[in-house]
Amino acid sequence: MNALKIKHKEFEIVEIISNNIWKCSFKNKLYIISKLDNKDVNYKETLFMFNKLKNSGVNQPKLICVDKKQGYIVREFIDGLNMFDYILDSDFDENIYKQIFLNSYYARVAGLNLDFNLKAWTLVGDKLYYTSLFSEKYDPKMDFTKKMVRLWFLSEELANYFKKSGVLLDNSRIKDENTVNKEMVLMTCKYYI
Repeated sequence: MNALKIKHKEFEIVEIISNNIWKCSFKNKLYIISKLDNKDVNYKETLFMFNKLKNSGVNQPKLICVDKKQGYIVREFIDGLNMFDYILDSDFDENIYKQIFLNSYYARVAGLNLDFNLKAWTLVGDKLYYTSLFSEKYDPKMDFTKKMVRLWFLSEELANYFKKSGVLLDNSRIKDENTVNKEMVLMTCKYYI
């Protein structure tokens, strides 16, 4: 398969990213195309949650089209560095914390929980984008500040996360527990809405 036909347009496959995600081109522009299983019993719920995410205010790549019959979602391709790769060489700055907390707020107001895994976020210039299609109904126990916030600081949790991913993070960059807690409280007080 060299192309995907979606709504009478042929998108040429440039790269296979995963089983159901492709980087494609159409009229010299690049797109990311995701395929949802339209035979899945939760397909309508997935589309509903995606629609809520699209209208939530969370910063994400522009939606081009949704083909409900085939299950394709076409979004603009954004060329940037995902936060997983970013933290290997650089520390997060306040701009990133400000944006991640703001996007967390937008999702919470829309009644959604997002994936705050570092691979689900991409930095383009100084703007942070949520590139995952995942969202689920908001559960306070799964809120960013309660569940995933420690991954966004140079903590033991971050080191373990990289270890489980098979990538070694420079352990000399990991801060002690008190310093991490202090930074987390400071950023949470400053940017959590």
